[in-house]
Amino acid sequence: MRCERCRSEIRAGSYVCDECGAPVLQNIKGFPNTSVIQRRLRSMRELYGTGTAGSRRFVSLLMDHLPDFDKERRLLVRAVKAGVLTMLVKGRGEPEIAVLKAKRYLLGEIYLAENACDFILACFTYLLDLPYKSAYRVGEQETGQVKNDDDGVTGAAEEASALTAADAVRSKLSRNIIVPEGYVKINDSVYHGYVRLKTVKLPSGMMVIGRYAFAECVHLVSIELPDSVCVIKQGAFSGCERLKTVKLPRMLCEIDDELFGGCVSLSEVDIPSSVCMIGAGAFSGCQRLERVNLPKEIRYIDPTAFSYCGMLSVSCAAGSYAQRFCEEHDIRHDIIRR
Repeated sequence: MRCERCRSEIRAGSYVCDECGAPVLQNIKGFPNTSVIQRRLRSMRELYGTGTAGSRRFVSLLMDHLPDFDKERRLLVRAVKAGVLTMLVKGRGEPEIAVLKAKRYLLGEIYLAENACDFILACFTYLLDLPYKSAYRVGEQETGQVKNDDDGVTGAAEEASALTAADAVRSKLSRNIIVPEGYVKINDSVYHGYVRLKTVKLPSGMMVIGRYAFAECVHLVSIELPDSVCVIKQGAFSGCERLKTVKLPRMLCEIDDELFGGCVSLSEVDIPSSVCMIGAGAFSGCQRLERVNLPKEIRYIDPTAFSYCGMLSVSCAAGSYAQRFCEEHDIRHDIIRR
């Protein structure tokens, strides 16, 4: 395969051209026409520029340029109307953070399956000349074998249910809760203040945990977070005073504001490499928090993320953003050299 811009040979597995840095065409699982649509978006850019991106006119242009890709066009139009493309345009200066925010919004607010989110991001980042490495990229030899129907667009996220407060109320007096398979999202504040709750097991397909979903569950000591979870919203576990350890899922995008705020018993957290941002007060008031491993992939940490964590010591990579953050905020840290 050759670069669409400079015609240089592209190394297998690369997502940007080594010569000119242009993003590489890619097909996404469930969307075998992604590369065709990327080419058409590029032609739109050459004809009209990117000044129309996110506008009502841009939606009309999508209608004109993608008449034969109905389901893909509907997804892109939906994302444009939700402001996702505008979000990426405004965040061009920090593309990694902009893409992270866009993906988090698509998963947590528009409520799409992960491969559908990746299709949208692959198209929009190609349009804007931003690098994007999709976990759902498939090789050319696999493209013809990928199922291409409406189920591939929405996936389980639109077919399955969100757990509501009405669903949860029957277990209000339970100490141990197992959320049944089929739920992919827990709505905001569903278990907020369930003071008897001690343990929670989530289903293997869970993707989104809403704002303050388990806040003030003062006796919660254990929760199993499957690796399918990629969005945990603000304050989801804030005030869980007996929560001691948490294994964060491998696909988590961001540690949101106040996520573990006031978890006074929390002692150790291992943050996965998928996390790029840690929000305001994320661990504020975690008085017994002793060890946190910060991956080199992190690009932003709010200054208040670890406020009132007097026992904290951080492990971080030499030369990383995390190291600079610790030095600037006088946080004890160990340097990991690899």
